[in-house]
Amino acid sequence: MHLPSPASGKDIPAARASGSTRPPHAIQPHGFLLVLDRARGTILQASASVRQHLNAPPAELLGQRLAYLVHPADGRFHERLRAATQAERIPHHLGTVAFVAVGGRFDLMVHRHGESIVAEFEPAAPQVRPSDLGGFVDQAQRCQTADELCELAVERIRRMTGFGRVVSLELDPDGHGRVNAERRGRGYASLLGRHFPAVGQPPLARPDARAQGLNYIPDTDSEPSLLEPARHPRTGACTDLSLASLRAAPPTLLHCLEDVGARATMSLPLMSQGRLWGMIACHHAQPRTMPQAVRSQCDLLAQVVALQIEARQAQAEADRRHELQRLTGMLLAAMSRHDSVPAGLASVPEALLEFADATGAAIVHGNECQTFGQAPSRRVVQALSARLARTGGTGLFHTASLPGEAPEFASLRDVACGVLALPISELHANYVLWFRPEWTRGRARPWQACELESAAELRTAITGIVLRKAEELAGLADELGRINQELEAFSYSVSHDLRAPLRHIAGYADLLREYEGPRLSDRGARYLDNIGDSARFAGRLVDALLTFSQMGRSALRPSQIDLSQALEQIRRELAPDLDGRQVDWIMGELPSVHADAAYMHLALRNLLSNAIKYTRGRDPAVIEIGAWPRHGGHVIYVRDNGVGFDMKYVGKLFGVFQRLHRMEEFEGTGIGLANVRRIVERHGGRVWAEGTPGQGATFYVFLPGAQPPAATAADMKE
Repeated sequence: MHLPSPASGKDIPAARASGSTRPPHAIQPHGFLLVLDRARGTILQASASVRQHLNAPPAELLGQRLAYLVHPADGRFHERLRAATQAERIPHHLGTVAFVAVGGRFDLMVHRHGESIVAEFEPAAPQVRPSDLGGFVDQAQRCQTADELCELAVERIRRMTGFGRVVSLELDPDGHGRVNAERRGRGYASLLGRHFPAVGQPPLARPDARAQGLNYIPDTDSEPSLLEPARHPRTGACTDLSLASLRAAPPTLLHCLEDVGARATMSLPLMSQGRLWGMIACHHAQPRTMPQAVRSQCDLLAQVVALQIEARQAQAEADRRHELQRLTGMLLAAMSRHDSVPAGLASVPEALLEFADATGAAIVHGNECQTFGQAPSRRVVQALSARLARTGGTGLFHTASLPGEAPEFASLRDVACGVLALPISELHANYVLWFRPEWTRGRARPWQACELESAAELRTAITGIVLRKAEELAGLADELGRINQELEAFSYSVSHDLRAPLRHIAGYADLLREYEGPRLSDRGARYLDNIGDSARFAGRLVDALLTFSQMGRSALRPSQIDLSQALEQIRRELAPDLDGRQVDWIMGELPSVHADAAYMHLALRNLLSNAIKYTRGRDPAVIEIGAWPRHGGHVIYVRDNGVGFDMKYVGKLFGVFQRLHRMEEFEGTGIGLANVRRIVERHGGRVWAEGTPGQGATFYVFLPGAQPPAATAADMKE
């Protein structure tokens, strides 16, 4: 068994290689082995240790029928051998037999290998008192954890065997182990809590441990006993002794036993759910003989322990799967309640961590990264996501040793030695990641199969949510487009039909004043003025609505526009509105832009007209116009020192008929800024504004180049 020496520290290195070798066809000398022809029962090979136990050389036994060497000598013994070896590679205990020549009794174990029978003999010990297995089972069922169960087992086995130290070892799915229970006598160093890596595992740590079963070495210094002849006379190959309980110990195991000061050992595998869950190992500082009956009782006890562990594992897995289903439901519900998958997951951070039983998590979506719990920095998480996108494909990625997979991230072992990454996009490096810290040297606690299965199911569900949301958005976009078209058609129709009546009202009001003015009272003249003013304002409003509705229907005709010339022309057009006021114009360096000349003229005219209107009362009024390059386009701004506005109302600023000031204070239709926004957005740009009450306002327009690049709102703004 691969265990550390007392001075080797908490994390245990792999077993060192041995310069010596032991032949694979050798056995331990405390018993002897015969290879029989299964059809006739004749002896084909015998171990050299028959000299010690039967007082006869191996050559003397070859060719003889075993049935005539045992007492009583009859053919029924061979029938028992054949019956016990119907199935291949299944060891069977045939009780004790006596040999005629020596009279001693031997415990006999047999198993079939091809057309041969491998028979193992050990001197039978006096009758051993049966162990109270029923009492042990009652105690085992009261244990709450596997560690408690293993503590109970090692205590019982130490009492049964008298070994100086008995330990239990739990293995993870990768073969890395932890000593989880121990009972020891005086003078034996403690191994409790020690870890060892899977590298250089002993035979019992391999997948065929079920077949190898109990392993017993009474004296590590004993000389192995070879088979004679060395090769099977029928096949010409070395006889496979992998199932033989007497097989000689490999050098790596002997070195490990030497490291822990053991001259004798016994180990019992603990199988659960078809794999080696762990083992119970016994050590003694001197050679120690253990009767077959005691070993059999220990083996039976170990099988009971394994069954109890398997039952607990099955229950724990069922509980974990149930918990994963509950957590999956919470995560999906959260995602459904929010506009995006990241927002939904981020709203339930506790459930996100519990889902993978992780100490840290992160969500990477585009350039954004959110972290939860004990996680690496956002910059490191994004670098890890980029690496996964390059090398990990689009499937689920998991590792218990990130330093082994990606050495450049070795410094993360304290928080992210284990990583589970769930891609949430087929096109971009968008991931949900979970992290586990280092558990033993260079490794984290492995991800359970049920956790990986649930993560894959979650990814499928996320894909479904994303597709459903995309379909909903597409449907809403189609519906919104249809409604917008209907509204534009309605606005156009109403505006067009109202223009003539309003002009008639204004015209007849003027005619009435011209022909009947002298006969009107002062009140009548005032009413007539109000009718004319209202009709003319309604006409301007209808014209503005007509222009607004036409903007969504008319095709753009972009060309290169010199903004300096365009703004100079607009200033000349607006000069009559100044009415003798002093306005200080600050004109920065302005670029040429690619836009529809007519629409852009209208947008800039609205911005300058607003600046002139809302600086009324300032002496002097200051209006500044400038621009700067940004993301392949330009940001143009118009800044004034007028009345300004409160930023909490900025969301209303560019809406139709939205006013932040009373109409009695500042005239206008309430459509000008809505026109600006529609014009700019049709050019692929955006508008925004900043203001302070009493201190002025600044309006920004971003216009992309001929091919607008993708850019975020934050990037566009300084």
